Formats: sequence, C-alpha cells, structure tokens
Amino acid sequence: MLKSTHKIGQLYVMCSTLICLFIILLILGVMAYNSFDAISSIKWRLFSLTWFPVKNEFGILSMVFGTIMVTLIALILAVPIGVMTAIYTSEFVSKKYRMFLKSLLELLAGIPSIIYGLIGIAFFSTWIQYWFNLQSGRTLLTAGILLAIMILPTIVTLVDDAFQSIPNRYRESAKGLGLYDFEVIKASLLPIAKHDIIGAILLATGRALGETMAVMLVIGSIDKLPTPILNVLMPGQTITSKLGREVSETAIGSTHFSALIFMGLILLLMVIGLTVFTQLRYKSKIRLYE
Repeated sequence: MLKSTHKIGQLYVMCSTLICLFIILLILGVMAYNSFDAISSIKWRLFSLTWFPVKNEFGILSMVFGTIMVTLIALILAVPIGVMTAIYTSEFVSKKYRMFLKSLLELLAGIPSIIYGLIGIAFFSTWIQYWFNLQSGRTLLTAGILLAIMILPTIVTLVDDAFQSIPNRYRESAKGLGLYDFEVIKASLLPIAKHDIIGAILLATGRALGETMAVMLVIGSIDKLPTPILNVLMPGQTITSKLGREVSETAIGSTHFSALIFMGLILLLMVIGLTVFTQLRYKSKIRLYE
C-alpha cells in the first residue's frame, strides 16, 4: 500500500513538472512564432534606436536600454537598504518584535502596483521635478526609485531568511574569539550567506524587469536614449511600459504587433537567463557544502 502510494506521488510530481515545462516551452513557442514577421522583415534593424511605426521602423534598443537602466537604479538603491534591514531584523531585533517588523515589511509586497504608480505620480515625480528643477519629474530616476521600493520586500525577506538559517554555533564561535557584533556579521555570517544574498538580488532583479504599471506611469514614455547617455533625469521607456501602452492599440498580425511581441520575447529570455543563472549558483553552493 505504501509502495503504491509512493509511486502515485512520484507520478504526480513528474506530471506536474512536465506540465510546467510544457507551459514554458509553449509560451516561448507562441512568442517566437508571433515575432517571426518582425524578425524576418525588419531583421537587424530591430536593434536600432528609431521607433516610428508609420515608416515601418521598430528599433527596440532604447527600450532595452531603459529597462536595464531602471533596473540598475532600483538595485543600487534597494540592495544596500534591503541587506542592512535584513541584518538588523535578523541579528539585533528580539524575536518578540522581529516577526512584527518583518510582517510590516512584507506588506509592501502585497500593495498593487497601480497604487505604487499613483504614489509615484503624486509624490516622487513632484519631488524630483522640484529638487532638480526639471520641466517634468517623470524620469528614469523616478522609475528607479519607485521600483526600488517595490523590490525591497523581496530582498529583505530572503536575506533575513538566509541569516536565520545560519546555525548559532557560528555566532557563538566568533564571539568566543572576542569579535564584536559588527565583526561577527562581517567575518562570519556574510561569507556564509553570500550565495543566498546573491540569489535574493537575482530574484529581485527578475521582479524589477517585469514590472509594468507603476513604471509606465512615472517614466515619461519617450522612445529615445537619454542625452548624455547616463543622464537619469531624462524621460525614457522600458520594454514593459512600451508594451503596456501600445500592445492594445495595434492590429494583431501586423508588423507593429510582431515587433512588440519580439520585445516581450527579449524580456522573457532575460528573466529565464536570470533564473537559470540563479539555479546554477544554488547548485554550486550545494556541491560546495557537500
């Protein structure tokens, strides 16, 4: 009886895995099929800077650049704050208050993205416009700041869990050598948890790459590179904001629609690449400890 139950469980898990794999391959296949028209007719010009559908010009490079820039800004802001917050909640806050603080931080993850977007329009864009004396506060920097707040709960939760999973004997051994709390964290805990911290950052990056509504409301939606190239106070465009604005206004089957689907395919490949990279790092960590 137990043997048959075990086989049924194995079969169920295997079928679930195959279904998930089939769904991923199906999504990739559908997007690749719908992108074929743009790939075959526009070819290398897809990676140009000009997006002008009337003249059949669909360069996606400015959207790819905007996606990378906004994600980098978000990570630069969120990673130090998230890691420091996780260290504080894990190592310095008593158990009585730790779960309360952690629950409050995790509530940020449950707020709908449209609410973040409205807050960005009402406050962040106004502040950026005032502080930097701009005509409009809808910039790459505004989108990056808003996105940093949105990915903060992911980083805090995963890094906090990473520190909590470290056995106390490491802390006790380090303190027995006469190290202060800061030295214990720096010399003992951070090296042990670094693989999990990297994994948390990569997962947060995947979340940042896929965010649409909040970014679309505050980025300015201009299809060109900033001038100069690293000027984050210029409006821009990401892949997701471009898709959110235009995909419902194009005719299905047109070259314009195919170019938009190709952008979505590029974004999907970026997220899959990050996921695979995260899994490979996790497996290498397991082998290291084995």
